[in-house]
Parts: sequence; C-alpha cells; structure tokens
Amino acid sequence: MSKNINRKEFLVKTLTGIAAMGLIPELINGENQDVSHQRKLGNTGILVSPLCYGATRTNDESLIKYALEKGMSFIDTGRAYGNGNNEKLVGRAVAGIRKSVAIQSKIELGLSELPSKGKGKKGAEEIRTVLSSRLEASLKAINSEYFDVMLYHDALDENLLFHNETMKFFDEMKKSGKIRAHGFSTHNDRMNLLSRNNIEGFYDVIMVPFNHKGSFTHSITGEYAKWDQEKLISLLTAAWEKGKGVIAMKTCSGGPYSSSPDKKPDFMEAVRWVLQHNFISAAAVAMANFEQINEHLPLLKI
Repeated sequence: MSKNINRKEFLVKTLTGIAAMGLIPELINGENQDVSHQRKLGNTGILVSPLCYGATRTNDESLIKYALEKGMSFIDTGRAYGNGNNEKLVGRAVAGIRKSVAIQSKIELGLSELPSKGKGKKGAEEIRTVLSSRLEASLKAINSEYFDVMLYHDALDENLLFHNETMKFFDEMKKSGKIRAHGFSTHNDRMNLLSRNNIEGFYDVIMVPFNHKGSFTHSITGEYAKWDQEKLISLLTAAWEKGKGVIAMKTCSGGPYSSSPDKKPDFMEAVRWVLQHNFISAAAVAMANFEQINEHLPLLKI
C-alpha cells in the first residue's frame, strides 16, 4: 500500500474496481453511487428509487438483497407485518449497507387501545405510550438507530391522526434523529385526511392507494375500496406542490394495464402508469419472488 494513500482511500479504490467487474453492487462509502434515476421524497432531503420494494409478503431476505443489488434503494415494511418479523427480515437484509438504503416502516395507533380515547392528559399519555413502545420495538427489530420514514399506519380517525400529542410525538422523534421524516398511510377513501394535511402541512409523507383502475380489493381482508380518481389526483398534486412526498401503494391491485391495444396488459405497465404522474415519488410493489422483481426492474430507469 502506498504511503500516500490511506486505508479508506485504498478500500474505496479497491471496491470501486471490484464493482466495475460486476462482482458487487456499487455501494461505496455506504452510499449508492448511481442516483441519476432516484427521486426526491418531497422536501425531506431523502432520495428514493422510483420502485419501492414492498417487503410485506417476503419471507426470504435473499429476495431483498437481490432487489438492492439490482438498484432498488427504498424498502417498505411495517411493525404489524408478521408480528414484527418483517422488520427483522429487512434489518438482516440491509446489515452492512444500512446508509445506502431508505427504509420506511409504519406503526399503528387505534382508538380501541386508548381507554381515554385520546381525551385529556390521560389520553395524551396513552397515545405517547403506544407510539413510543412501537417505535422502540421497530428500531430494535430492524437493528438500526433510525428510520428514514416512519408512518402512522392505516390512518382512519382524523382527530387521532392530527391529535396534538400524536403530532408532538412524531415531531420530537424527528428532532431526536430516530426518524428522518414522518407521515401516514391510509387504505380507504379518506380524502379528508389528505385535505387536512394539505391545509396544516404537518406530515412530510403520505402513502395512499393509487392505480389506473381507481379501486382495489384487499388481498387479505377482501375489503373493496374505490375512490374519486380526479379528486385524488388533485389532492396529491397539491400535496406534491407543497413539498410532500407521495408514495403509491396498491399499484398492481387494479390489475394489468396496457397503454396501447397493440400491447398485452401486464403489471409492470400498471406500475409505469402510476410513476408517470409527476407527483409520485415512488411506487411500492410487493414482490414475493425473483420473477416479480425482474419483471419490474425496467421501472428503476423511469
């Protein structure tokens, strides 16, 4: 080793050379070198691949590692998935390259688990207790000191989502560095939540169902949901213009899509339809096998 090159520089040069031979992914100094096709997640300062690996149906960490090697740099998981085991799976998959990956998780807060229903000092204490315990459990499961994005999972109750204690908790966790950005997900036609956030501007990120069909049937519960596509696009556009990160889910739940009668409909084109809307930062796709990952890889360059 030359006296004029330190250990860090030597490692970078060595790894760069190996990466050029295609032996390892281009993850140098904990950063993904190719960010040309990554998108800004609103004004959070976080860059994400347009294709988000939805880990919810994954039981094999090799699938996540493969997706990362192929260029996906954004992973979606949640505390409720697999009783916390999904977060553990993601944690193992990103071990050693944590800083190269944006990880989003979710924690739930249901009115039924708050004896005081969020009212008064006692209600505020109950909200903080639930959220704090779940965030700490998620951090432990994923074996990381922080999450890039933490969402309030499956928001239904507007008063609870925008409760002073709920917002105070997320704000404090961001200031502490335990989360880089906060937000909420909602599965049903909850336009009021989007409208409220567009007015108040508190949450950094929103995750909502969005596909070409304008509806979906939940794969587990069988629940059917439909929305006013024109209104949703208007609200999401307004959120994007205010600097909010917008993540689409249920992107394949509208079925295969084709932009031309000459082409056979497929799921990759369904996701492409979503990503062609400029207010979308990323489209989350639950990929359960290597074939599904490979099918969607072209979308990384969109």
